Amino acid sequence: MKEVDDDMTDLTDDFTRAADKNQNSSNPAGGFSSLFRQVLQSMNPAVCISGGGGGCINPLVDDDEGIDYDYTIIPIIKNLRKEGKSRTIALQRLFKLTDKESQQHRVPIVCSKSFDVMTALLPCLSPVASGIDRRQALLLLNNFCIPKENKQHMLLGEARDSLLNSLLLIFQKRLPEAHIAAACLYNLSFLEQAKIMLISYMPEDSLNRVGSARSSYSFHSPTTKENSLLRIIEEMVIHFSPYMSKAYQKKVSTVEVATVRWAMAVMRNLVTVQENAAIIASTTKFPQLAAQYLQESSRKMEHWTVDSLEDSSLLFLLMLIQSGDDSCKAMDTKELRTALAKVSKLPGIHGVRAGVIIQRMDEVAAASNSQEDELTKKKEYELHTLASF
Repeated sequence: MKEVDDDMTDLTDDFTRAADKNQNSSNPAGGFSSLFRQVLQSMNPAVCISGGGGGCINPLVDDDEGIDYDYTIIPIIKNLRKEGKSRTIALQRLFKLTDKESQQHRVPIVCSKSFDVMTALLPCLSPVASGIDRRQALLLLNNFCIPKENKQHMLLGEARDSLLNSLLLIFQKRLPEAHIAAACLYNLSFLEQAKIMLISYMPEDSLNRVGSARSSYSFHSPTTKENSLLRIIEEMVIHFSPYMSKAYQKKVSTVEVATVRWAMAVMRNLVTVQENAAIIASTTKFPQLAAQYLQESSRKMEHWTVDSLEDSSLLFLLMLIQSGDDSCKAMDTKELRTALAKVSKLPGIHGVRAGVIIQRMDEVAAASNSQEDELTKKKEYELHTLASF
């Protein structure tokens, strides 16, 4: 799969996301004088807290440079640490400051050396936080996860363990916001340097139970650890899979369906690394699950768009068959072939991809049979030779 450069997934509601591909931010006050610009900015909800007779706090201080981040963000971070209305308003303000129209603020806010927004944000993801705050915090986190610089800061820096532990806890608790957490992990999974780390990641409490320190802990078979990131996601997807057939029948989208969709997109991203693909193909149920989703899907082809469950499942399988003959043999099942045979009859790229997967499995199976025949002949010859003495 060719990696998408603008893997920018902004969630606008519970079940949908808008591709955030427009890199050019516009200035709504671009044609006004400096005075009028300041007046307009003073009414911007990203800068002001309305209601209660309250005035504008932390106004924009420079028309050309945008905002003074220290002066604007530090008070917001203080409010993030307060439960209740202050936290809710702070989350809304930060989200507005980092939405599609304000993409330029995402990196300076996350990567600042003057303040630590991630440490203040992560408690808002806790299961004991209010549902409204947790959902808003995840939508905000999704904005933060989009720039590559932020991905590196989150996954290669000190925030990694707290962030991943928070997301995995949401998955384990099956919280209603699991689909947004999965979308956040999807955006993070584009970071090439972190793909092997993610496939073998274990939460801190799991590490403590096995008595290993983070600095020295490394394992090559993450699927043997029931509390690894890979196993937690697999268990969640299996748990939600029964909802898929009902959703297809009723032609509706649910939190469970959206969660499975983004989780499979995460797997699709991670298997672009051959080492990861070999592990997932031979030791997880994701290949069978992908086959199930393709077989059960009753959606029309126009809905098999980029990042749809069907498109991700098919690309996921295509990546797996390229990881080696052993992986190809492990995933070659009657169910998968039945699903692929159905898809191969479809017009367009999806039918072509299914045909390529079938052809590859046929080639590996034929080579394997040929090797078995050679071994059988060799053994028969050896037995015949021994019998002649």
